[in-house]
Amino acid sequence: NSANNTIATFTSALNTTFEGNVSLLDSKTLNIGTGNDLQLIHDGTNSVITNITGNLYIRNDADDADIVFQSDNGSGGRTEYFKLDGGDVETVFSKRAKFVDNVNLNIGSSRDLRIFHNGSNSYIENHTGNFYIKNKADDGDISFQSDDGSGGVAEYFRLDGGLERNIFYKTIRINGAGAGYL
Repeated sequence: NSANNTIATFTSALNTTFEGNVSLLDSKTLNIGTGNDLQLIHDGTNSVITNITGNLYIRNDADDADIVFQSDNGSGGRTEYFKLDGGDVETVFSKRAKFVDNVNLNIGSSRDLRIFHNGSNSYIENHTGNFYIKNKADDGDISFQSDDGSGGVAEYFRLDGGLERNIFYKTIRINGAGAGYL
């Protein structure tokens, strides 16, 4: 470097300002904190952020701004997968989310509503209060469908909101006292 180029400025408050980029070679760690508690490293293939103590916070203090998680879109470009929307105060999934077998989707502070698949069967469980299924669309229906025994899908019954009636498309079997068919 020539004598006129400034590489870094050091102040009496022990602050340093670099006039250019800071580059580390592969597999060299940027250690932050007295005990090297936060580490950033690129090993030539992968990049890793490691926190050794306490919680790791990712924070955006800009008003109404988001934290956006992007990755490769499978075609060499980049796309948003999900974001923490600071303006609308919600988490927005821009791509589908996949829960592997035997992992619950728990909803509610006490995880009272659970949706899961165990590899063979699927379940929706409510663990407190009543369980409501509502269709709020004007004149909308709720259709219950299942396998028809021949590889297709058939509607077995419908709660018809427009006609205000239950419509059954298959034979109804009643078990217990007064057993029979309708």
